[in-house]
Amino acid sequence: MRIRRLAALALAVVSLPLTATGVAHADTAEALAACRRSAASDFSDINVIVQGNGGGSVPRGADPGNVLRTGDVFLLLPSFYAKVKIDSWLWGPSYGENGNGVRAANDFPYPGLSQYSAVLRFNNNPTGWVGAPAQATAFAQCTVWGGPRVRLLFGVNDSKLSDNSGYWWFSYYQYMHDRTHR
Repeated sequence: MRIRRLAALALAVVSLPLTATGVAHADTAEALAACRRSAASDFSDINVIVQGNGGGSVPRGADPGNVLRTGDVFLLLPSFYAKVKIDSWLWGPSYGENGNGVRAANDFPYPGLSQYSAVLRFNNNPTGWVGAPAQATAFAQCTVWGGPRVRLLFGVNDSKLSDNSGYWWFSYYQYMHDRTHR
C-alpha cells in the first residue's frame, strides 16, 4: 500500500511542472473545431461587399495585405439576399451569389464556373495568384487554408461589368491556427 502511495506521489510530482507551467497550444484542429461550433472568430468582417460592377476583397481596400495564413480556418457565408443586376435594362435579370446556374463558356472571365456568379480568387501580395478561381459560395463551410499567405479577391463572372448594378454581401470569419479558442 505504501509503495502505491509513493508511486502516485512521485507521478504527481513529475507531472506537476507539466500542468502548472504548460500552456494550451493552439493548432489547426482547434481552429477548425472552433469554427464548426461557431465560437468567436479571431478576425471577421460581416459586411464584405462584392460590387456587381467591380468586385471586392478581404481585407478591404484598394491594395489589401495578406490576411489568411497556412493552417488558418475560414468561413465565408453568403447572404443570399442581395442581388446583382447584370444589364442596364429595367426588365433585365438579377442574380444571387450563385449566378444563373449555367456553366460559363470560354467568353466569360471564369469559364466553367456559374455565369453571373460571385467568384473568389486567392492572391499573395506581392507574388500573385494562388490556385484556381472558385465559386465564392463553395466556402460556406469551415475550410482549412493550406497555401501561402493570401488575401481574398472577389470578381463577377460576367464579360461586361460596366452595365451591372447592385452587390452581393458576405460574412467572413477567420480562426487563426496559432491562437487558443474556447
